[in-house]
Amino acid sequence: MKSSIKPFLLFVAILFFLSLSTSLSTAQEPKDSDIVHVKAYASHECVHPGESFQVAVVVTIKPGFHINGHSPLDKFLIPTTVNFDQKEGIAFSPASYPVPEHESFSFSTNKVAVYAGKISIFSQGLVHEDIPPGDVDVSGVLAYQACNDHSCLMPRSVRFEIPLKVVKENKPINLINQDIFRQMASSLGGGEMQAKQVIEKGLAYAVIAFFVFGLALNLTPCVYPVIPMTLSFFAAQKEQKKRTIFVLALCYVLGIAIAFSFLGMISALAGRQWGFLFQNPWFVIFISIIILSMAASMFGAFELRVPASLMTKLGKSRKGIIGSFIMGLTAGVVIAPCAAGIVIGLVGVVARLGIVAKGTLLFFVMGLGLGLPYLFLAMSSGLLRRLPESGMWMVWIRKVFGILLVGVAIYFLVPQAKQLHDQQGFYLGVLGVFGGLLLGFLERGQGYSRIFKIIRGVLGCMLILAGAFLVERAIHTEPSAINWVYYGNQSIAQLQKENRPMLIDFYADWCVACKELDRKTFADKRITDKSKEFTMVRVNCTSPANKSSALIREFKVSGLPTVVFISARGDELRSLRATGFLGPSEMLRKMQEAMAE
Repeated sequence: MKSSIKPFLLFVAILFFLSLSTSLSTAQEPKDSDIVHVKAYASHECVHPGESFQVAVVVTIKPGFHINGHSPLDKFLIPTTVNFDQKEGIAFSPASYPVPEHESFSFSTNKVAVYAGKISIFSQGLVHEDIPPGDVDVSGVLAYQACNDHSCLMPRSVRFEIPLKVVKENKPINLINQDIFRQMASSLGGGEMQAKQVIEKGLAYAVIAFFVFGLALNLTPCVYPVIPMTLSFFAAQKEQKKRTIFVLALCYVLGIAIAFSFLGMISALAGRQWGFLFQNPWFVIFISIIILSMAASMFGAFELRVPASLMTKLGKSRKGIIGSFIMGLTAGVVIAPCAAGIVIGLVGVVARLGIVAKGTLLFFVMGLGLGLPYLFLAMSSGLLRRLPESGMWMVWIRKVFGILLVGVAIYFLVPQAKQLHDQQGFYLGVLGVFGGLLLGFLERGQGYSRIFKIIRGVLGCMLILAGAFLVERAIHTEPSAINWVYYGNQSIAQLQKENRPMLIDFYADWCVACKELDRKTFADKRITDKSKEFTMVRVNCTSPANKSSALIREFKVSGLPTVVFISARGDELRSLRATGFLGPSEMLRKMQEAMAE
């Protein structure tokens, strides 16, 4: 009897430990369905042909995890998106996403735009008038990337479906899920919410409100360059009468309004926010160089004038009006990036409510509000020339504006430089590009010979190229001192050389923690020295469908970065596996333990 019980107890113990290890493994590598849950709802149980309905995609995120925002602050991160399947007879407006939270995590020095907890993403569907009655299944895909404080999981996509019926016009319509759709207003962004509230109060109120919005935009920093440009242009209209200057100023404001509304609409319809472009270092440098060049003009390096050749082609009799309009368009181009928040919000509401004509009018009115102060500036410049002995103190005022412009350029450059590993090289590079442009081409000194102009042009080009080289080197991280072997289609046995232990780094371009691991840990001298005793392998997981997918499945990689250690015998050292950011000291300890094995 006792002899039969012992094998039974042994069998029970084995089952217990197997279940325990399985549960621990599951706890360490949670299923994706346990992290993000998706459910979609419609605002109508049925709908008539030619009418619209609302759709809500409700996303519930497990505590301790988050998903990236719709417009991540880092271009390598995977955005959260909702895309609807194309259905004959139904059209959908662009999805409206909630405002993300900007949080700090241990794997990143910069804040990350994320969604956490429970969020709702809304859209509007429009049923065509000629669609026949019957059942219509609304479906789509939510694409996202889930992360916790230490690592990011692989990008995923989840399908959702909503049953919907199209009925004849004589049948009643039942509204459903109204508690969800009452939250729609709170999910709109700040500018979009303001735009929606204003538009719903009537056209007259909306026109006044958006005119005031335009006036308020003059408080943004990058509007400053337009002030000296306006004064410089109209101060040159010496021969004109006050009434003529007023007409020219109206054309100038009209140019600002047209450029503002056109650029704002194009920016939004293209789905590209001007504000997001400021994440690109080269775009920031381009804007900063323009502002610094305007500052140089304030110090007398050159004058801002409409090209004489263009004025000749347009006709001398129309010189003033056309010139003012062109300068207004130029000013609108300079101002446009500052208006991104309200512009994008307004376009989102226009797309949702289908008020194209009204939306275009409001854009134009906002541009008029934006340009109104420059009408007074133009008239002031006409009055200034009548004041006695105005020359020297006007030159002093121009230099004050020049100093302000330099401050605006610094305002743009400093936040960008903080994200780079070589800030000194970045600033020297910007100085080289600007110095080459100014000394080689923009500066208009008197008495330069033809040979000297050629020489300074060549030197200017050399400075610009040298500056661009320094900026490019500062933007991109330095080459790793580790001798990495990049995974192709080889087996682990083929990669392992000289009977060494192996370190495998699973990374992706969108993984912020991977970049932090590369910049802080793998750049540490202790790690680079120790790496010479290992076969260092890198596996690119940026695209889940690439050739590395087999290795990802083999090692059951569920999050990035993941570092796997293989002993010299070819066995994985499971106790040393690490998922998420690992500091230099901890990485060194694991490498030493791998060597001891």
